Amino acid sequence: MFRQLLIILSGIAIASSPIDALKIEINKGEVKPEPVAVVRFFNTDGGNSKLGNELASIIENDLNISGLFIPINQNNFLESAKTIVNKGVNIKNWKVINARFLIYGTINGNVVNFHVIDVMTSKEIINSEIKVDTGRKRETAHMIADKIYERITNEEGYFNTKVVYVTTANKLPSKRTTKLMMVDQDGNNPVALTDGSELVISPRYSPDGKTVAYIAYNEKASGALGKSAFVYLMTIGKSGRRKLLNDAIMKELIKKNKGLPINMTYAPRFSKNGQSVVLAIIVRGSSAIYRYDMADNRLVQLTRHNKIDTSPCFSPDGSKIVFTSDRDGKEAVFVMNTDGSDQHKISQGNGKYSQPNWSPRGDLITFSKQIGGKFYIGVMKPDGSGERLIAQGFLVEAPTWASNGRYIIYTAQNGYGQPSQIVFSDLTGRYHRLIQTPGDASAPAWSHTYKAN
Repeated sequence: MFRQLLIILSGIAIASSPIDALKIEINKGEVKPEPVAVVRFFNTDGGNSKLGNELASIIENDLNISGLFIPINQNNFLESAKTIVNKGVNIKNWKVINARFLIYGTINGNVVNFHVIDVMTSKEIINSEIKVDTGRKRETAHMIADKIYERITNEEGYFNTKVVYVTTANKLPSKRTTKLMMVDQDGNNPVALTDGSELVISPRYSPDGKTVAYIAYNEKASGALGKSAFVYLMTIGKSGRRKLLNDAIMKELIKKNKGLPINMTYAPRFSKNGQSVVLAIIVRGSSAIYRYDMADNRLVQLTRHNKIDTSPCFSPDGSKIVFTSDRDGKEAVFVMNTDGSDQHKISQGNGKYSQPNWSPRGDLITFSKQIGGKFYIGVMKPDGSGERLIAQGFLVEAPTWASNGRYIIYTAQNGYGQPSQIVFSDLTGRYHRLIQTPGDASAPAWSHTYKAN
């Protein structure tokens, strides 16, 4: 189970009136970042100010890397944290340096009180209190940043999230090793989830963020069952794992596959309620889409094994599945009902499509695309209209959404032999940044936003 935070939100007093003028639409062209002044949090009990400095620094960085805010240099501040706490905010001192928002806070023991002022209107829009375990300071700061982001943009925050990805050491086939790694969305706190003793690919988060599904196989194992690619479920923070499809189901698939090991193209994606998954399984050289219902241990084949159908993903409401298929001669994006009915093509452009991924908001589908020797990341509406390419490169692939449906991350490689990296982008395609990881990183999966319990 994911480590439950020892943090409790209390005494929240956030203004309830809407800030319509401040709602930021980031999918309608270029966005001008809003200037924000983040004052280091002041320790009112006379204690060490290090915690306050760290909290404010993380909050400032979160807002900055979103692409929607630009921090003002502290050297330009005309008031100190101590002055603000003892004498109150002089709003003129923040207007003169063109701050749009002022963020400051106090620390007393394990209680942090943080404030946000809309400098333009001189109104306080957040006055909130949070209790913090100092061993969870990064999570605390991310949750404060989420509250600020949510209040200003009217969208769910995404800063207190995790990214799981695959790192590869030595890509020579005979020596290749892979591990699952997990980091905060800002690239901090890397943790290895597997030990590199087997090959792992394409991790996926469960809807609650507590479980990661991934494919692993052991090339040195014996027998068709041992050499098959298994989907495993790992609970974050706990040892051990379990198989998604049990040995009996796998043996039936091996029988259909003329006694040969079973391969899978990508790990499955979960339905929103976490009770079903969709995955592609290869039998006799072709892959078909299957739905596995966990409650009754039932594997249901949805497409046939005469073409290559792969990369399935549920719609947020659970009524549809998007996938790719080459049944019309080249890879394209298709949609069907969750029972396999009404299979129809939606992509309308040129090139080969792959890896479609439905937005958590249901309004868009992101995908990878190849046209000639060029690779792209794009988005389209669920009916295939409105296609827009937002990234391109030597190799870009595996896009996945933030839980608020406003950002994506994807894998990028800049040339032959170059390491894979994870890139963050907004929906305009104008703002991109690297997520720093220790070593090669590919096939990212992004968790939902973790809330305080």
